[in-house]
Amino acid sequence: MPAGSSRCGRCEKSSLACTISRHQPRTGRPPNRGLPGVSKGSLGVWDYAMTQEIQESPEESETTPSNGTDDGGLSPSNPKHALFSRLPVEDFYILNDVYMFGSSFASDFYQALEYCHHHSPNLLDEIFIALGSSLSWARFGLLTADQVDISSGAASIEKLRNAVINHSHDALAVLMLGQALAAFDSLVTSAGTISILRCSLSLVQPWYTEIAQIKFLDPITIAPIFWDTVWCLLHREVPVIPPVIDRAGVIDRVAGLCPSLLPILYDLCVASSQMKHGSAEETDLTAIEQRIRDWSPDDTGLCLETYSKFEVLLIRTQAMMYRTASLLLVHRLRHPSMREDATATRLANDILDARTNFLDHAGANEKLQNVCFPLFLALLEVPVTLEGLWESSTRLRSRPACVDQLFAFQSYFWEKRKAGFSGSLWDIIDNGPEFVPVP
Repeated sequence: MPAGSSRCGRCEKSSLACTISRHQPRTGRPPNRGLPGVSKGSLGVWDYAMTQEIQESPEESETTPSNGTDDGGLSPSNPKHALFSRLPVEDFYILNDVYMFGSSFASDFYQALEYCHHHSPNLLDEIFIALGSSLSWARFGLLTADQVDISSGAASIEKLRNAVINHSHDALAVLMLGQALAAFDSLVTSAGTISILRCSLSLVQPWYTEIAQIKFLDPITIAPIFWDTVWCLLHREVPVIPPVIDRAGVIDRVAGLCPSLLPILYDLCVASSQMKHGSAEETDLTAIEQRIRDWSPDDTGLCLETYSKFEVLLIRTQAMMYRTASLLLVHRLRHPSMREDATATRLANDILDARTNFLDHAGANEKLQNVCFPLFLALLEVPVTLEGLWESSTRLRSRPACVDQLFAFQSYFWEKRKAGFSGSLWDIIDNGPEFVPVP
């Protein structure tokens, strides 16, 4: 830090309020110089990018941090101000449609983001710049992969490492920062996506119950819990935060009609983790299985008439696929050997049939978003070609790093099965190529 200055060298150069260096001791939780559960090597690309950013002057850098006050240059090719410059909701949706089922979700998501950004602009500016850059590549094809703004992502990692939470507004901003960073990483490197997500959830855990009670903030509070739960289901771990869904009729931009299923899936994660360590009872799994069979989205208070027919078809298809995938997971917990299994094959085909029915009704050019987890499980049972599969599941134009990982795992998995492997599904997941499951 320069002598007599209250800002670090990087923020001094960029004329930003510094969130890293402070003279006075800080109250509250101490800064996390290392992310919980993150090996240094797994985030090497971010540390390298941060070093490069510090060495660059603002004039040399193609993308400099924004203070959120500039109004100009709104376009996918200039993503710096793509969120908070009096942007019409319709344009916000066009720029960020990959993060919600349809345009009916855009207004609530935009308002929640504006609220979050208003209270913590310095924490969030750079990750929004980074996300805009990555979408300019993966969604709009206006940049090449090597032009994505890695340095802003690296700066945001540093802010997460140094995050201090003293108020629920701080917790909300860190929750947004963590899921946005995880989304960015899943697109460009898929090097530490889940570690980033779970770190942010660990930091906000003491405040989560408070902010989760506020319906207005659902577009920020539900998605990361949903994502962490999906990861835990496949790795027999316990989610960082139990879901807090106390209101009926919740429909989420990513989880759709599944928020009411999340408490059951949390209990399934707990039972699965106990089985992994040899302490679960069959009665626990049987009770959870029955709850899944009994579950259906509660139509009371859902106000589905506010959504388009396409959006209703999409969220109902997702709910059906998640329910079936949960039953398939229960079956594989009981029967982990990857020998041919009629029940598993039937459940997998039910998932794939739901996808086919959706495309038949919605049209082959429509996208069935946020069903990666059910499709992943189904494709471990039924050898279906992957060609065209991801294209029908996202509005992205370029294949992101997380999809490359999923395809690599699928190839490895079926090579093992064709070679006669009949061991545990969990052995392959735990010891095979790393991958990032997305909801």
